[in-house]
Amino acid sequence: MTRSATISIWQDVSSVTDNAPGRSMWHRMLHRCGDGLFLYARQLCRNDAAAADVVQEAFLRVWRKHANNGVTEPDLPALCYAAVRYTVLDRQRQAARRHRREVTAGESWYDQPPLFESSLEQAEERARLEAAIHRLPVEQREVLTLKIWGELTFQQIAAVTDESPNTVASRYRLALAALRQQLAKAGTP
Repeated sequence: MTRSATISIWQDVSSVTDNAPGRSMWHRMLHRCGDGLFLYARQLCRNDAAAADVVQEAFLRVWRKHANNGVTEPDLPALCYAAVRYTVLDRQRQAARRHRREVTAGESWYDQPPLFESSLEQAEERARLEAAIHRLPVEQREVLTLKIWGELTFQQIAAVTDESPNTVASRYRLALAALRQQLAKAGTP
């Protein structure tokens, strides 16, 4: 999914610019972070439709909780990423409970969508990179996604994941080192 296709999910916010007059900080935040929130949710959900629903639900949760309490614009991205994470966890718990109740033979899970739609020109490189990312531990993969695609600071990632900034920075360094090693082994520069 390209940036323009992804942003169209967010109900005509493609016309919003960062400094659009008359637009609230909520519109600007969704315009700036919508794609990153979607990518983060997609990595956690592994399903585009569920990821879009999660982002919308998380954004509404943050808006309902913080619309009238004086939250500042720099705080919104971390609040939204945390809300996405907790919304996904809630949905996973709901799904686990539902699965236990409705266990049926032959039930199949959704296919895992690719992490990248066409950002890498060669399909082989994309496949090697995706495989390397999927081999990372979940904690490292989460920090990597929040740092690179979410463009959050280690302090903000720590707030999202309820970890210390040092732990988050360590996981990021370990993830990068593991990716370098795996890609070097696979012959990718």
